[in-house]
Amino acid sequence: MKYWFPAILLAITWVLVIIILLTPETSNGHGLPHADYKVMDQGGDGAARHASLLLAGWLLGSVLIAIFVSLLAWGTVGPPDARKTAEPSNPQKPDRRWLVFLIGGLLYEAAFGMMCLAYRDSLTSADVAFVGPFPAGVTWLLFGIWFVPTFFVVVYVVSYDRWIYPPANARRFARLVSQAIAPDEGPQNGGTTDSPA
Repeated sequence: MKYWFPAILLAITWVLVIIILLTPETSNGHGLPHADYKVMDQGGDGAARHASLLLAGWLLGSVLIAIFVSLLAWGTVGPPDARKTAEPSNPQKPDRRWLVFLIGGLLYEAAFGMMCLAYRDSLTSADVAFVGPFPAGVTWLLFGIWFVPTFFVVVYVVSYDRWIYPPANARRFARLVSQAIAPDEGPQNGGTTDSPA
């Protein structure tokens, strides 16, 4: 992944946040006085209150998911300079790490998009659409948004010793530790010594 890709996603995030903050508030956006219970407010027409923010909210959530997945992939695959110094991988096996994270990201984006669509439909329809025992938006939240990150957990667990912390990295780390605690690295050579507590 190029170094500029996360920066572009972050810039898009800030643009969307500014758009959302500058979106004019609708009348009665904080609710209307309840007819029977004076201490509480009622929402009123949800479509009128949220229509101006549905698109921007969906875009913001989608970009945040893209940031999350791309940074996971970047930490796994590594920046371009790190790949040049890494030990060569098996030439018979193509590097499918990006494809795995792309699939996970698309699953995450699809679940989030379906949740947003279900929420939009619930604002414009008098009948609440149920998927299983819950309204459609809640179902997408519980069984989509909450479960899709399990995909990335499984990827990390299954591929930890190959992608996250391969033997070449373990050997390099051990070499760095042994160099850091070498006996010839005293205070006169710029090193540090531990003082007794």
